[in-house]
Amino acid sequence: MKIYRIKTDSNNVQAVQPTDERLSKMDYLKFNCEPRKDNWRELEVYVYNPKTKPKDFYNMGWEMLIFNEKVLDVCQTIFEMAGEILPLQVERGQKLYLLNILQCINALDYDRTVWDYYPRTGRKGRILKYGFHSEKASNEASIFKIPEENSTTIFCYADVKNPDDEFYHIYHKHKLTGLIFEEVYNDDN
Repeated sequence: MKIYRIKTDSNNVQAVQPTDERLSKMDYLKFNCEPRKDNWRELEVYVYNPKTKPKDFYNMGWEMLIFNEKVLDVCQTIFEMAGEILPLQVERGQKLYLLNILQCINALDYDRTVWDYYPRTGRKGRILKYGFHSEKASNEASIFKIPEENSTTIFCYADVKNPDDEFYHIYHKHKLTGLIFEEVYNDDN
């Protein structure tokens, strides 16, 4: 099993921002593995950097997956297993979607995880090296978050199931664009 941290290729994708700037400062755009479909209204956004060539995924400055209709067609089933698909409308433009990931899995192996510590307090800070319990991470959806970073980091696993059932392989098979997959764990090592 390999586990990847999924990041938007923020230097090479279009960025979208809410047309109502107040929403950027509120918890309305906070996604921490809690359902939002019931209180979600289609969010209107604008393209912040329109000269950048559009990719299949977009950036909004937070760890979330924002994508176009092509991605929805290819990944809808796997995204629905991972969470909720919420609509966005680009001002004078196309419809986009946001994946609110609800799969929050207690899969971090504390004995093999390396943490950064705050010097004054000795409290754990950010994770420097991830350790996972492979058997806990391989759930129905190949996209997930962990409780320790549920509002900041998105993961996916690969090489567990049929490649057609894993986001990492679907992304590459269909030549989707706009994401970076950083390998953070490999149980072969």
